[in-house]
Amino acid sequence: MPRAGYVDVLGLFQAEEIGFVIVIVTSKRDGHVEAVSKHLTAHRAPWVRINIEDFATNLEIDVTPSAGSGLLRLKDSGKEINLHDVGAVWYRKPDPVALQHFELERAALEYVESEFTEIILGLYALLGHAYWINNPFHTRTAHRKLLQLRTAVEVGFNVPATLVTNRPEAALGFADRIGGDLAIKSLGAISVMQHQGDGALQYGIFTRRVSQAELAEFSDKIGYMPTLFQQFIPKDSELRVTCIGDQVFACRIQTRDGDITSDDYRFDTPSLQHTAVECPELTSRLHAYMEAFGLKFGCFDFIISKSGQTIFLECNCNGQWYWVQERTGQPIGEAIANELLRHARKVGEDTHASV
Repeated sequence: MPRAGYVDVLGLFQAEEIGFVIVIVTSKRDGHVEAVSKHLTAHRAPWVRINIEDFATNLEIDVTPSAGSGLLRLKDSGKEINLHDVGAVWYRKPDPVALQHFELERAALEYVESEFTEIILGLYALLGHAYWINNPFHTRTAHRKLLQLRTAVEVGFNVPATLVTNRPEAALGFADRIGGDLAIKSLGAISVMQHQGDGALQYGIFTRRVSQAELAEFSDKIGYMPTLFQQFIPKDSELRVTCIGDQVFACRIQTRDGDITSDDYRFDTPSLQHTAVECPELTSRLHAYMEAFGLKFGCFDFIISKSGQTIFLECNCNGQWYWVQERTGQPIGEAIANELLRHARKVGEDTHASV
């Protein structure tokens, strides 16, 4: 039976021969994996991709928790992963386990879903010896936008004046103190799904600029749920900074005055100019922010104000970067592969030396 320790595609080495295996945790729809895995393959590094949505139908496990050991088998390829052989994990964008094939009542289905969630989190915990980009337990904390803003201030970034509230009078008072337009942002979701028959439409939730008059008009809706309000700062451009370990890749995205990209570049990303830039003045603060959350990877969004000030917006700790690589030529995928390979090799050497 072929082992997951073989190099995918080339099939040359076993994990016990080279000392480690790299695991990529993601979903079938993730288009970023190839940009990294091709470099792992070029280095003849053993790696395997696990699409979490297929867990129920394609993954078999035997785990002995007391020994911290276990074996995972991918049924479609026959590959096996010994947990002790895992030197690094790239935690990308896994989808929930697909359970549509179970013909169960809702309550039973919810129970099955919770059990799968628990075993997945348990497996992650058993891989504490491996090098993670990023550890999902760290990621969960680092995604919290309120904590992001506080941490950004603590490491020395400039941040917009911000209020999160579900009180209309507080929001209106904040707008009066700002004395200008506000930006309304989502605290969590970046998109919503509207189901239509057998299909669904996905809508992005981007930053929206609102005037004080607009805010007053819909202020009675603020009480429905807490909302994040920030001072709207007119910008010259946006800065997308991707950090991998100690490496920093910065891209300036030139937005346009007078159209929707001045609110959020994501409304029309393909049409905007992308330029690779250096940002040495941010490097120490970027590393301090990453260290505060225990991150090895992060995609930071900043705006460059009309006066030239760099202002922190957020950090997505498993954000998208491939489009930046395509537009600028920055070797982001290769940097991720090298980071995984370097640390996986060290973990493998340390693990086998202690046996």
